[in-house]
Amino acid sequence: MKYLQASLIVYCLIQLVSCTYTEKIKDGSTAYARKQFKVAIPMLQQEFTKSKDSREKGERAYMLGESYRRLQQSQEAADWYKKAQTNRYGKDTDLKYARMLQQLQRYDEAKRAFQSAGRYAGDVNLYREQMIACIKAKQWLEDAPKSLYQVNNLAINTTATDFSPSLIDKQKLLISSDRQESEGKENYKWTGNKFFDLFVIDLTTETVEKYAHPLNRDFHQGTVVLSADGKEVFYTQCGSNSTAPVDYCQIVYQRKTGEQWSDPTPLKLGVDTLNYLHPVLSNDGKVLIFACNNPRGFGGYDLYYSIKMGAKEMAQWSEPLNMGSRINTAGNEVFPYLDKDSLYFSSDGHPGMGGLDIFKSIKKFKRWQAPQNLKAPLNSGGDDFGLIIDRLNPIQDDFQSQGYFSSNREGGKGSDDIYQYMLQYPPPPDTTNTVDSPAIVFSIRLEGLVKEKRYSVAGDPNSSVETYDNLMGVSIRVSTEDTVFTVGSDLDGSFNLTLETETDYQFKASKPGYFNQVAELTTKGITLSELTPDTTLFLEIVMEKIFLNQEITLENIYYDYDDDKIREDAKKPLDSLVVILKQNPQIAIQLASHTDCRGQNNYNEKLSQRRAESAVRYLIQNSIDQNRLVAKGYGENKLAVDCKCSDCTDDQHQKNRRTTFKVLN
Repeated sequence: MKYLQASLIVYCLIQLVSCTYTEKIKDGSTAYARKQFKVAIPMLQQEFTKSKDSREKGERAYMLGESYRRLQQSQEAADWYKKAQTNRYGKDTDLKYARMLQQLQRYDEAKRAFQSAGRYAGDVNLYREQMIACIKAKQWLEDAPKSLYQVNNLAINTTATDFSPSLIDKQKLLISSDRQESEGKENYKWTGNKFFDLFVIDLTTETVEKYAHPLNRDFHQGTVVLSADGKEVFYTQCGSNSTAPVDYCQIVYQRKTGEQWSDPTPLKLGVDTLNYLHPVLSNDGKVLIFACNNPRGFGGYDLYYSIKMGAKEMAQWSEPLNMGSRINTAGNEVFPYLDKDSLYFSSDGHPGMGGLDIFKSIKKFKRWQAPQNLKAPLNSGGDDFGLIIDRLNPIQDDFQSQGYFSSNREGGKGSDDIYQYMLQYPPPPDTTNTVDSPAIVFSIRLEGLVKEKRYSVAGDPNSSVETYDNLMGVSIRVSTEDTVFTVGSDLDGSFNLTLETETDYQFKASKPGYFNQVAELTTKGITLSELTPDTTLFLEIVMEKIFLNQEITLENIYYDYDDDKIREDAKKPLDSLVVILKQNPQIAIQLASHTDCRGQNNYNEKLSQRRAESAVRYLIQNSIDQNRLVAKGYGENKLAVDCKCSDCTDDQHQKNRRTTFKVLN
């Protein structure tokens, strides 16, 4: 899963591990492995100081960076990632350091760090989208004083984690918090703090009390939504009394009859071994929107919706439906909120300012439109989430909207705080310098489709391709000379764009478990006129699954008899392999050579090893890192066609004389 970048509540309610180990922790590495980060930090610091080995110091520094990141302490995390870099500890340290700078709103430094991370990975433009996001975020921050939004930190916030507001009355705000008054005899071992419970803020007296409701229990509760009549409640609950090392988050339902609430009942929404979070209910109570980490989605956490089936009090809910690629990305989409035909949610997948940003999408013609980043000051370099709109209280004349949201931004009182926002009406338009809009809008549309190969023998990439299936959830990085952005393939594998004229485009498609694919397209030479004001281009991208540790035969790689030199006619398939390796810098492969059964076994093994090494040298000469390549000669030990050697046909001998590759990681 692509991680949510800092927010503690995101980790507690999105990547929950119960951390119920009770035996004594003796060292920082063990505490870190068990996700007891509060315990791990002082131990790791001591181990870092004592260590004389550079790699060990780098590893401890990286663990400290990760621990502070998960506890929302971005500055400390950045400092330790920097120390890990100094000790030349690899992994993803450069990228993590860049993200921390981004969350600290040090955008110039973050941009350079992303560039450095790309250079370390072998592609200086690998994180170009993040670099452009840093440039935009810096501008949004500079423009914040002119924004129509006014943002204020509530006086009731403390050093505890306060988040996910919900109005239950005109002057009563329900929040989740890990304050000392929370239920539960034990603390949450991840943070060393209490488990999350529900508290009520009286906005008039600015006081906070435990929520007098039976849904407060020993583990995490949060993100509560009440039905319009106040008789139904849906909320997230994470954790249980199970002794299993991992618990899942559920959406729990309770109904009020008279003054009594029913027992908590988890909604049946599909697979039990997934996390279901952050419910929001439509005004008519018939649609429930929530976040879920279904691996069949677009990546990370996606937003789904479920429809109420029947009118009974405990009616069932339909199988969850993904909300599609306009909303969901390869990152995480969480904390939805519905306001009529507007959907607000938080995402770290759409371009933003650092952590989770709040976005708005409007529904038109039964389709959600492209989300808009609400920018600073509503968003920040930290995590901004859980926005709600206050429709219960009167609003000042100069303002069109007011509400609340959560954020762990710099300058707050705790790890997450509750903020109030007020949105002013925009000033009247300047009519002194009006310019007539053109009567005709010229446009070039792109209709894209992503497919995957379906083999005649399932799971065997050496069998023939039977057909092609549409593939959802593919992240497509679109880049030109001036910009870069990412879109996703929808449920039917489609994606749609509006293109600029006279522009070269490159499309890099990626999805976990698949080889990256690159395609190019240009709009240069396309002429639009009043007679033909628009045109549509089509692009099809075919993805291939990665079959780990499974040999794939490279066709048409031949050697002269008793020779290991690469022939000219063998270079073409090897050149294709060069392209695959350059497009997929994360993979390493074994390149293997096989002989037929004729000749002495010992001789065949040595010959095939030389041939495999010859192929590897060819790849290295074409700029492939030798650390990604392993040469292996099998001789006649792994025959593709196991026939009696004296009876094998020439075709069978040829099938055995093959060169293969397999992905090792």
